[in-house]
Amino acid sequence: MRSVGYDGVLSIEHEDPLMDAEEAIGRAVGLLKNTALFGPPSVVPGAPPPY
Repeated sequence: MRSVGYDGVLSIEHEDPLMDAEEAIGRAVGLLKNTALFGPPSVVPGAPPPY
């Protein structure tokens, strides 16, 4: 998402009636923390190569 310029909010939607809402949101937040990229990119799309 960052590569196309998105720098906004990520929303979590929970609609599973068979799972506790707090547990589901906690798991979703954990997944995002482990997979989302938080630092700046090493390469900027469209910029000349760094070598």
